[in-house]
Amino acid sequence: MVMPAMFLEMCPAEVRYLVEVCSLCAWTTSMVIVAPVAYFLQDLSWRYLYLILTLTSAYSIFGYWIYHESVRWLLANGRINEAKAILQKAARMNKVDEAPILRIVDQVIARELKVNDTDDDDIDNDISMKALSSRENDAKTTDSKSPNYTILTLFRKRRIASITTIMIIVWTVDSLTYYGLILSSASLPVDRFLSFFLLTIAEYPVVFFEYTLMNRIGRKRFCIIFHAIAAISLLAGTVANYFSDSPGANIPIMVFFFLGKLGITGSFSCLFLYTPEIFPTNLRTVGMGLPSAAGRIGGMLAPFAGPLTEQVRWAPGAIFGCLCLIVTLILPLLPETRGHELPTLVEDLEDWYKAHTRTRFRKRRNR
Repeated sequence: MVMPAMFLEMCPAEVRYLVEVCSLCAWTTSMVIVAPVAYFLQDLSWRYLYLILTLTSAYSIFGYWIYHESVRWLLANGRINEAKAILQKAARMNKVDEAPILRIVDQVIARELKVNDTDDDDIDNDISMKALSSRENDAKTTDSKSPNYTILTLFRKRRIASITTIMIIVWTVDSLTYYGLILSSASLPVDRFLSFFLLTIAEYPVVFFEYTLMNRIGRKRFCIIFHAIAAISLLAGTVANYFSDSPGANIPIMVFFFLGKLGITGSFSCLFLYTPEIFPTNLRTVGMGLPSAAGRIGGMLAPFAGPLTEQVRWAPGAIFGCLCLIVTLILPLLPETRGHELPTLVEDLEDWYKAHTRTRFRKRRNR
C-alpha cells in the first residue's frame, strides 16, 4: 500500500499514470504465472505452492538499503537536508547539475515562508539559508509547517470525509468483485486451471487501455467507464445463466464473465493511482490504507461466492453487477486528479475540491 504513494511522489504529474501501468503489467504477469505453477504442483501439498510464492517476495528484504524516502514527504515535514541529499545523489547518478535543482527547492521553501524578494529567480543566498534554518527550527520545535494528521483527520471536515467514505465503499466493492470472480472461476464450464488462466489473461488488455486512455480522459472517467463495463457485463452474464442449459449458452457466459473481469480489473487498478493522488502528503498512506483495509472486508466475503454459486447460480453475478452499478453512480462526486499537483495539506485538498465543484456548477449554469 505504501509503494504506490512513494512512486507517485517521485514522478511529475504528466507521467504519474505510468506507475500504475507498470504495476498492473507486473501484477498480471505474476497472476498468469501462478496458474501453470499451481497446475504442476496440484498433486503435492499446498505448502509447496506457498513456499514458492513466499520466496518470490524475498527480494523485498533488501529494500531497506535500496529505497530512499520520498523527497516530497521530507520537504512537507521540514527535513530539508535529507531531501537535498537524495536530490544531490539523483543528480549525480543522472549526470545533471545539482545547483539549479537545489535552487528550486530553496525558492519553494522561501516562498512558503513568505520571504519577500524582488525576483523569484534570483533569491539571495543569505535569505535562502535563513529560510531553511527557520524551516528546520519550526519542524524541530513547534512543528507548525507539518500538521500532525491522524486517521481522525479524514473525517473532521466535510469534503475530505465524503471523499474518504466514497473511497471506502469503492474499495470494498472492487475487492469483493475482483476476488469473487477469481474464486468463482472454478464454476465456469471449463477446467479450473484453464478458467483461472483465461481470467488472468483478461487483465492484459487493461494495461493497454490504461496506457492509452488514463492520461487522456482522466482517472475519474476511466474508473467510471470500467465500473460500468463490469456492471453491464456481470448483469448480462446473470441473464445468460438462465439459459445455461441451452446449446451454445456456455460461450456468452464465458464472454460476459471475461468482460466483467476486464472491467473490474481496470477500475480496481485505477484506484491504486486515483486514491493516493487525492489525499494530501501526510495523509496519503493513511488515506489509501483505510479504504484498502475496508476493502479486505470484501476480500473476506469473496470466498463465499463459490458456495453461493452452487446454491443460486445467478446470485454472485447479480450482486457484483448491482454493486458496481452503485459505484458508477457515486464516483462522479469525486474530483478529477489528472494534471493536478499532489496536494500537500488538507487545506489544499479542501480548496481544490471546492474549486472543482464550483467550476462544474458554473459550466452547468452556462449551458
